[in-house]
Amino acid sequence: MAGLPIILSAPSGTGKTTLCRALREQLPDLSFSISHTTRSPRENEQDGVDYHFIAKEKFIGMTDRSEFLEWAQIHDNYYGTARKNIEDTLQKGKDLVLELDVQGVETLRNLSYQGVYIFILPPSMEELEKRLTGRGTESSDQIKQRLETGKREMSKYRLYDYAVTNVTVEESVDTILAIIRAEKNRMSRYQPTCPEIRKIIESGTS
Repeated sequence: MAGLPIILSAPSGTGKTTLCRALREQLPDLSFSISHTTRSPRENEQDGVDYHFIAKEKFIGMTDRSEFLEWAQIHDNYYGTARKNIEDTLQKGKDLVLELDVQGVETLRNLSYQGVYIFILPPSMEELEKRLTGRGTESSDQIKQRLETGKREMSKYRLYDYAVTNVTVEESVDTILAIIRAEKNRMSRYQPTCPEIRKIIESGTS
């Protein structure tokens, strides 16, 4: 059976990157899609680990060749999810996390893309502004822009199956792990480990 696509989104500064790093520690076998972006790396970000950092010209060429499952322009930069890597990973039966913005999720929903959609929310707008300021990577005008963008993104929360308020990393990771466990045990995805039980279920007999 194909792996489970887990789509995570969050307004900038909510802590999605930190949550994903914690998920990697909890589920070492969980795969993560590495998006392509035209923005510059932030401090401590690594090419091929956090993002594939590429030139705008190369990004546009990939869009022209339909190499992205979805892509969007955010704050004068481009972000995209390469189609082939996603399909190859899922076909191997590996569960995969896709970190997408709201525009990307809208694209996937319009394509009726099947997956588990999780939206990460901040505890408050005051805390979100504090986290953005604490990063020290944007000017006050850029922070205001991100806060306004965050408000618009939050208004589209109904695009998602689940919402998680990121008060603490530990609590949020526990909630996400519970969601993943529950989704993998849906009848449409459940795979018994016992061959005899699997045969009985698949035959439709009791």
